[in-house]
Amino acid sequence: EELDWQYARLLEFVAPGTAGTEEGQNIVLQNGTHEVFNHRERNYINKIKKSVGEKGIDVTIEMLANVNLNNDLNLLSHGGRVIAVGSRGPIEINPQDTMTKESGIIGVALYSSTKEEFKQYAAALQAGMEIGWLKPVIGSQSVFIGEGGPGS
Repeated sequence: EELDWQYARLLEFVAPGTAGTEEGQNIVLQNGTHEVFNHRERNYINKIKKSVGEKGIDVTIEMLANVNLNNDLNLLSHGGRVIAVGSRGPIEINPQDTMTKESGIIGVALYSSTKEEFKQYAAALQAGMEIGWLKPVIGSQSVFIGEGGPGS
């Protein structure tokens, strides 16, 4: 997720973020988001709506779609997209939430990438780190990128 904000900032997008702890909020802010919201607060969705205004959010990268997808759809702009990169189970949604805004949900799985695509991702990440706009945050969990990893 931290990489998403850094890339959004590079492209001069306005990118709000969420986190559930003070430490997480600081990490989000340090990695390029314009504003951070505590997703453990009851009224955080209203705060996001107030911040982004009537236009809504163009793209949401969703790490926990089974919990947040309904809220994501309601926060989208006309033509907006939710990119689901993580989910721990099913969720029921109202299709009208996508129809009225002509928005959509796109599922993405790194592990379905071809070997060539995986090499391209790794090269883009490496270039971003070498140039200096990409500064990964390494936590207690990480994804292995390299020899023997997914797609090899």
